[in-house]
Amino acid sequence: MADISYTPTFHHVPWEDRKDRVEAAGPNGFNVRFNAIASDLAHLSTVVTGIGTAIDTSNTAPAPQAQRLSFTPTLRPTGLLSGGAWGYDANGVVHANSVAMTGVANLTLPNGLRLTSVRVVGALTRGSSHSVGGSISLARTPLRLVSPPPDPEPLAVNDNIVAVGPLDLQIPVSVPRALIDTSVFRYVLTATFETVLFGGMSIEAVHLTFAPPS
Repeated sequence: MADISYTPTFHHVPWEDRKDRVEAAGPNGFNVRFNAIASDLAHLSTVVTGIGTAIDTSNTAPAPQAQRLSFTPTLRPTGLLSGGAWGYDANGVVHANSVAMTGVANLTLPNGLRLTSVRVVGALTRGSSHSVGGSISLARTPLRLVSPPPDPEPLAVNDNIVAVGPLDLQIPVSVPRALIDTSVFRYVLTATFETVLFGGMSIEAVHLTFAPPS
């Protein structure tokens, strides 16, 4: 709270019977004294206004802060590219070491927030001169059961991961689908790795950043 203080400036000097004369002007007259009182009251009004402003400021709710969810996905092999199981090392980093693998992780996301960014940290390695590649996607699918099932709606996709070495991917989010609604959709992270011969892909962490709905 702001440093608010008030120091009175008017100090009454008592009149004495049969000594002081009642007068308007002069250093001991009514005009001087009442003007000093009026000045003090005006100053006090300013101080009261400052106190009210400070109280209102202290009661103002802080601006909403972005929230971040960080995790290493639990990937389950699926589809035609499920050539092996995704393994985890002693540090909890998930690895793909088969020729072709795809894995899916069901996610529990905070309902009502808006997804603002997706970051994936890991590595892509190559054990020979053969090419390697991978993809990461975050998608949503309706909870409603229909036949045939609808295609997943992508929220964030990078389907051209080819740079060998450490990965630090910043994947854009589809703004029209950024609002999370767990009453209508379930959310799925999919990772795919492919190589001709040797190589691997690892995911150390996935960072999802959220903001309140705009």
